[in-house]
Amino acid sequence: MPRIAIDAMGGDKAPGVVVRGAWRVANDQPDWQLFLVGDEAAVSAELAKCEKPLDNLHVVHSPEAIGMDEHPVEALKAKKQASLPMCVGMVREGKADAVISAGNTGALVAAGTLMLRNLPGVRRAGILTTLPTLRGRIVIMDVGANVAAKASHLAQYATMGDIFYRNLIAREDDKVHVSLLSVGSEEGKGSPVIKEAHALLTQSELDFRGNIEGHEVFEGASEVIVCDGMVGNVVLKTAEGLSEILVKMFVKQATAAGIAGDERFKSTIGSLARDLDWQEVGGAALLGVNGTVVIAHGRSDDRAIASGIRTAADCCEKHVNDKIIEALQREASKAGATR
Repeated sequence: MPRIAIDAMGGDKAPGVVVRGAWRVANDQPDWQLFLVGDEAAVSAELAKCEKPLDNLHVVHSPEAIGMDEHPVEALKAKKQASLPMCVGMVREGKADAVISAGNTGALVAAGTLMLRNLPGVRRAGILTTLPTLRGRIVIMDVGANVAAKASHLAQYATMGDIFYRNLIAREDDKVHVSLLSVGSEEGKGSPVIKEAHALLTQSELDFRGNIEGHEVFEGASEVIVCDGMVGNVVLKTAEGLSEILVKMFVKQATAAGIAGDERFKSTIGSLARDLDWQEVGGAALLGVNGTVVIAHGRSDDRAIASGIRTAADCCEKHVNDKIIEALQREASKAGATR
């Protein structure tokens, strides 16, 4: 029975879309306990607009909120009772199993790493998200938490990404391949960090396929893509922007050709839009910290918030963090045995 702390004041359209998204999940999952953390009057006003009250949807009052443009660490120090750190605090205190926020990403990452600390064996936490490809969804890590990753960090991101994919995305008979995002597919290509990470992953228990180039990512050549936070964030933001533009371009061309009203076209473009829509995913996961943290997009609507809550619950129910600890312990034991 997952217990999810939800930052009701985080996001461009908060608290309305956050409350509606949480209500949708609470209505579908009566055994889950959801906590909306934010200004009690504002949150309660939005709840009053929902179809009916729900016993498993609770309001936790917070007198403050952290803005999108505030400095993450300074805001956390100045606003200890803000909704975002209060959510993370609930996880730290054992009152919730997971937290989700569409608010200030830097503040959420800082709160997660500073308040929850890392899991045993984890060197640096990282952000994982999914990307659409010709072969279905894949995962990429890191997409923004660690812009100066060391080789050992990348090797651990590969392990964490593999575990996330196997437990939340893969079908039972799926093979999970891991690749490093680099400037060339050859083993000797890339920065010194990439080369060192390549050597580490070659010795790991993962199904490591070597380096991968940018154009191969969206072909679905590997299920787990590993990179530093700078590269990953550029890939993610480019993919989000390009996906939206492609759908608009197809509609524009179809309109010019006079086929936009065709039922087959509308069905096809609708299916494509759903495949490319980041709101279907709902959020990225901050992996490596001692708790489940999901980062929702600031532009999230209620559908995206609901998807993010479900991702958080899935991580808890599939015991992702426990499996990360076990995998890293195996890697450490293997490394010690070969010395």
